[in-house]
Amino acid sequence: MTMGRMKTLDRNVLIEKLLVTKHRLECALDRFYGHDVSGNQVALEAEVLDIALPIRVFVHHVPDKKPPSPCLLHQLDSEYWKRPIHFKPLIAPARGRLPSGEQWMTVSIPVNLSIGASGAAFVRYKRGSDAEAKAPLRDWWLTPCWDSGNNKVSNKDIVLAMANKEGGAHVAADLSAKYEKAKGQGRLSIGEKSISDIARLGSLLGIAGDELLEYLQENFPECA
Repeated sequence: MTMGRMKTLDRNVLIEKLLVTKHRLECALDRFYGHDVSGNQVALEAEVLDIALPIRVFVHHVPDKKPPSPCLLHQLDSEYWKRPIHFKPLIAPARGRLPSGEQWMTVSIPVNLSIGASGAAFVRYKRGSDAEAKAPLRDWWLTPCWDSGNNKVSNKDIVLAMANKEGGAHVAADLSAKYEKAKGQGRLSIGEKSISDIARLGSLLGIAGDELLEYLQENFPECA
């Protein structure tokens, strides 16, 4: 069987779609970071899912596979996978041993909050100029963005779970083992208000979204 070639859109049309998708991501991030973390959990989860979808449109497959990825960035630039993006994964310290011989380990939870009189909010990613903090987009997508000490998840694990399983575009019960474990780690509450697991993992999606916006502005000047 011969498969038909994937149709390629005109570059001007692709740039228009890039600008729209970038705007969707910017607005979703603004809503998420402007939300009181201890407030309406339904609204907060919806904002997390709204971040996942435009990221998925930009990048969601490995372009080495055949046929090539239909994601937006690949259609614009087949080398997008190799271009640098700021990437500072949260990695728990390696396990060690006390003088007594007992093992110790630190379990990290990816939550950075500011709490004040007006409520609590996730602290937003701040751009940096450290070249050593950059990696190819492929690594940003596929390698761990969070190693809790006993589980590792990538941006791909989280984005695709949110978009394809948690209600971004679909709802499904077959969550990946790594994502399901990450979802259950580090229960969070403020006062007596429990914070949903999806909202907590939104802290990682928020970082990924802002890193991707920075990547777009540095590598695709048409979207500045």
